[in-house]
Amino acid sequence: MAHKAAKFSIFWFMLNLAVGVMLAVGGIWALQGGGDFAAQALSHVASGDVGRIVIIAFGVVELLSGIFIILQCFIANGFGRLGYILKIIICVIWAIAIVIADILNGNFGDLLGWLYTFASHLIVLAALLVTRS
Repeated sequence: MAHKAAKFSIFWFMLNLAVGVMLAVGGIWALQGGGDFAAQALSHVASGDVGRIVIIAFGVVELLSGIFIILQCFIANGFGRLGYILKIIICVIWAIAIVIADILNGNFGDLLGWLYTFASHLIVLAALLVTRS
């Protein structure tokens, strides 16, 4: 049984590390004016100065959340409610981005391409939901 627990721990470590790096990089991209899938979906909702402020704020939240998750791979949870709140914000925005980009503005003409993209976005959302914050 200890052997299964070791594999399980390695799985959670890898998933947390991957999600943390993904969020940190996405946050850096958002602060540079680009962004990941969620930041790009937000840019379609808000434009102009408001849009830039929303993207920058999201980038900061995403970067901090990613850093917290990465650090928690190596140290105990020292971030308490702040890490949890940031993670909830990321999950909500990612879910909204899926609805906006994949469902409302989806390219259904290329059904296989759309299904693949939709599934990959759902996998990221599931990983966000199951990793610790």
